[in-house]
Amino acid sequence: MDDMRKWAVGLVLLFLACLGPRVQTSSRTVVAQQPPDFPFGKINPPPNVPNARYLGKFKVTFYWVVEEKDYPKGRAVALYDKKGKLVGRFPRSFVRDFKREAAAQLRDGRRISYMKNANRVMVDSQFCGYGGHKLSELKSIAVDPRVIPIGSMVYIPQAEKVTLRGHTLNGIFHAHDIGSAVKGKHIDIFVGSKQNIEAFKSAGIQSLGSVDVYILE
Repeated sequence: MDDMRKWAVGLVLLFLACLGPRVQTSSRTVVAQQPPDFPFGKINPPPNVPNARYLGKFKVTFYWVVEEKDYPKGRAVALYDKKGKLVGRFPRSFVRDFKREAAAQLRDGRRISYMKNANRVMVDSQFCGYGGHKLSELKSIAVDPRVIPIGSMVYIPQAEKVTLRGHTLNGIFHAHDIGSAVKGKHIDIFVGSKQNIEAFKSAGIQSLGSVDVYILE
């Protein structure tokens, strides 16, 4: 009878052991792996960028200041300001590049911006963007205003690797301009001197490549 009682108790204990929590008998700790973020399209901004909304991957290009001194002298094409006053006569190749980049430095030190809709030139101490905004080297970008409103602040994390003249960019840019070729998810960074593009290339940001773009709200 005692043997039957021991046998019954053993069955009950075995049954309870099956229902209870499993004991980790191995000395190796098993850590559950979290699924990666990218399948869900979630990219979180760094802690120092509050209230940032991720807009996605954008094509990136650059525009710069065209230097008259880099072109042979010539007087083939006349440029006029918005009042119709002659600004000067310049080589055809210089005017072609100036109208494409929309910013130029003349040999006499004047800075001019191209007003495409009026086919006129604005002479000012700062280069002009869209809607009265002034362009700042390495801080201003041209955008499609249907995607990024003019005046917005934008964060590009890859730009934090760009170092120029001993200074590293903080990744913050301002939507100060538009462009006829800037459509959809595309930004055009105003680099000032064309040579500054090399610093972006060294940081892995290639023209016609892509970068992550956040809008600061």
